[in-house]
Amino acid sequence: MSYQLTPDDLDNSRDDEPPAIRAAKNPNPAVLQALLAYYNEISHDAPTLQRHNLERYSPNASVSGAIWGIYETPLTAAIRANLPHNIQTLLNAGADPNGISAFELSDYAVRFIRGRDPKIDTSSFAYCPPRATVLASAQVKGITAQTAPLTAAEIEERRGGFPRFWTEPNVPAQRLRMNAALTALEVAAAMGDVSGLDALRAAGADESAWFTEEEEGEMVELSEEAGEAPSALSTSSPVHQALQAGQVDMLRHLLARCGYSPNYRPRAAPTVALPPASFGIARCDLGNPGVQQCLVELLAHPKLNLGLRTPVFGVHVLHFAAAKHDPDLLGWLAGHIPGGLKAAGTTALGHTLLHITCLPLTADQIAGRNPAVARSIHCARTLDTAWLPHRLPSPLHMRFVVPGQLGGDPRPMSESERRALRETVAVILEDGGVDVRAQDTDGNTALHYLAGTLNVDEEVVRMVRGMEVAERLWERVRNEAGFTPEELCGE
Repeated sequence: MSYQLTPDDLDNSRDDEPPAIRAAKNPNPAVLQALLAYYNEISHDAPTLQRHNLERYSPNASVSGAIWGIYETPLTAAIRANLPHNIQTLLNAGADPNGISAFELSDYAVRFIRGRDPKIDTSSFAYCPPRATVLASAQVKGITAQTAPLTAAEIEERRGGFPRFWTEPNVPAQRLRMNAALTALEVAAAMGDVSGLDALRAAGADESAWFTEEEEGEMVELSEEAGEAPSALSTSSPVHQALQAGQVDMLRHLLARCGYSPNYRPRAAPTVALPPASFGIARCDLGNPGVQQCLVELLAHPKLNLGLRTPVFGVHVLHFAAAKHDPDLLGWLAGHIPGGLKAAGTTALGHTLLHITCLPLTADQIAGRNPAVARSIHCARTLDTAWLPHRLPSPLHMRFVVPGQLGGDPRPMSESERRALRETVAVILEDGGVDVRAQDTDGNTALHYLAGTLNVDEEVVRMVRGMEVAERLWERVRNEAGFTPEELCGE
């Protein structure tokens, strides 16, 4: 006897969970089959307007994250519920194998446009302005292309706040209250659902961007025109999702069987487009054994390019490792790279490995009551995208002048943090590949950052000052604000 739909099955009053999505998550496959049959029956001869209202019973029903905080379709719901029978039922019924519309992906990606004006609301529950409108606001800063070098206006903007060394001040996705807009392939990768992923690929899910092999220093620009493939519009990729979830078998499948690139940088997110190796170090839980094994798998890939930097900011994987203050991790990673630590070079902001190691973790770790420090130091080492350097609502957070206005409480380094800094600096200095005299775009040497940090380990300062080429750096080298390291030392 066939399944008889109940009033609850047909209830269409839940805006954030339409009937088709509820059925897709139901472990009883008969419910979904009956609902799709019901949809075919009632929509066949329905007028156009009524047919639109009936779409919530269809295999392509959708919930928009921009409105309801979660991006979901019956297909992605079935994948998350680990229901292979429902996945195949939906694909057979004509579900879009991408699991999300190009419009939703494009709208979500607007929130990652480099240089977007913070006055343009991209964090409320509403659709963003058109991509062209937000790109026009970026052009005011001289950003003619999303992967072009940093402009003078962008560098100057950084001096009014406390941005991270590796991305722009207005961190993409930091204030978003919705989940990430992902394709069905990315959801399957995060779930470790190899059979589901293969079913999506067989059904024609777009994956074209994820095969892209990029040369060092190059990145494919996302077109300003409509018609970009869903994979190109995504701010992530299946490889990134599998890595973050610690799905070892899935990562191996994506790289070996599917032929995905181990070097893909999401082109829709230019200022946070970390290649997989950097993403694994910077954004994944390295305490997760699955993530650890994924990194081992990734580093063994014959086509992995560990010299690939992030676009715009030019951050090398070793820079991210240095920011972790884990000397064992840094040494292990350097052993996989020709040239070792010397391969890191400098970022687009002029940061060496030593600079990054000596940066304060956040604005709470500097001697902000010292006016010279407040004017000189405005760059954080943290890799945490959730940290906010202020208590001001957007867009006011872009307008503070000095760290003293940030509203944070001073947080001196703990003894374990001091030890980690000391040991990481020792590894870098022993390698001999870093010029301790190097100055970044703010004119700061590593000593400037050490001098302005609360209760910094004096032994670390002596180690850096003890380098032969560092003679008189402490008293003589002035940064863009006109201060020497000596003048930054102390409250």
